[in-house]
Amino acid sequence: MTVKKKWTVIPGFLALAAAATLLSAYSGASSSQGLRVEQPVKFVHSPHVQKAGMNCLYCHSGANKSPDPGNASVATCMGCHLLVKPGAPEIKKVAAFYAKGLPIPWNRVHKVPEYVHFPHMRHVNAGVTCQSCHGQIQNQGKQGPDTNYVPVTQANSLNMGWCVNCHVQGYKPAEGARLAGMPVTPALEAMPAKKARYDCSTCHY
Repeated sequence: MTVKKKWTVIPGFLALAAAATLLSAYSGASSSQGLRVEQPVKFVHSPHVQKAGMNCLYCHSGANKSPDPGNASVATCMGCHLLVKPGAPEIKKVAAFYAKGLPIPWNRVHKVPEYVHFPHMRHVNAGVTCQSCHGQIQNQGKQGPDTNYVPVTQANSLNMGWCVNCHVQGYKPAEGARLAGMPVTPALEAMPAKKARYDCSTCHY
């Protein structure tokens, strides 16, 4: 093979590599769907959301104004738990972090690749419910932290195809409300799907 012919093969290999990478991202070949991540404290969502009626924004206060939703400070946790179940084993762990002036070192569960930008505030302010991406997180830990505890699990693939499908087909407000356990009214059912841009620069910028 001549030098000239060798050089003509390189673009083909590059195109093949790019296609394979794109297909992998789109199909979710490397998806972490179903991943369970252990945490330093066995936090359970159900008692906080379903029993206490707490809004997601109480703990994840950046979700409607920042790309990253953030977590509650240990001081926020202890604001309630100085009085609520202070003797429980998991609350004692929280209190220990509080006493040392340290944040709880939570381990991230849902994460997109570094080259993808997912701005939480755009989705939250567009009316997308947390459960649309994170699954029915309000049910996590119904049984409590000490009985058959199941940590937070990545509910959806979060791969490119999954995201693009929602942007192209549209987000259905009624389905989002249903996942969140909210009442689905006729007016909500009648609302059209909300579509979004899906060109490359929407997420890769």
